[in-house]
Amino acid sequence: MRLDKVSENVYSNCEGKIGSNVGVIVLDDRVAAMDAQFPASGRDFRASIPLVTDKPVTHLLLTHMHSDHVLGSPAFEDCEIVGHVRVKVKIEERLRTDWAPRNLEKMLEDIKVNQPEMARLYEGMRIVLPTETFIDSYTLDGVEAINTGGHTDCSSIVYVPEDKTLFTGDLIIPKSFLWAGDPTANPEAWIGGFRKMLERDVDIIIPGHGQPCNKEEVKTQLTYFEATRRVMVKLIAEGASEEEAVNYDGYPDFYELTGDEKPHYMRAWYRTLSNES
Repeated sequence: MRLDKVSENVYSNCEGKIGSNVGVIVLDDRVAAMDAQFPASGRDFRASIPLVTDKPVTHLLLTHMHSDHVLGSPAFEDCEIVGHVRVKVKIEERLRTDWAPRNLEKMLEDIKVNQPEMARLYEGMRIVLPTETFIDSYTLDGVEAINTGGHTDCSSIVYVPEDKTLFTGDLIIPKSFLWAGDPTANPEAWIGGFRKMLERDVDIIIPGHGQPCNKEEVKTQLTYFEATRRVMVKLIAEGASEEEAVNYDGYPDFYELTGDEKPHYMRAWYRTLSNES
């Protein structure tokens, strides 16, 4: 895996071919890795780090718990694996359900049949838990992980102030209608997350997927979220049903989204905003 230098102390891979973006933060006497992709690509990621620095890798920071961000964590089992407390809780929940031994075996067989191009990425799959968790924030040598929620309730951003660089996980995907399919996705928290990003002195944003961007993308997403929220809150106040709100054609235009994904996401918005109104 190739790691490209994006700022003085930060490297990343944003090719987008095998899961989430990953990154490396080079600190004074150690290295923190950012997210871990899938089992096989996580091993490739770990093996690539000595090509950009000879400092020891001591930490893996997780932006949230979705598979394409955490399943490569075993490659960093000799490190502190750090995530929001809900990252650990949700992985533990999945170990009792989707990732229980019998279900996991079935999942891997389904991938071999239905997504053969992905099967190699799951080779050697084994689940490990975070070894250190936080609630609001976590700091490592000046680098700060901040829980925002939004994409998931365990979503966090990671700010490298010395480099004016920010990792956002899937809270930002440039030029994209953001994925809100997680049961804990929350547009209100997402808006708050955007504002936290804009409060920081940032030149370079490394998103969860896609190429690096800057605050202009955050502003674009925030403007859309706030405008959509205003429309939907008004519809809810007027008594609109879920179907009426989801199919309403007066929302602001935004990045194109095909198929049935947008209605699915708008349902999540409606249910969240209905509960908060």
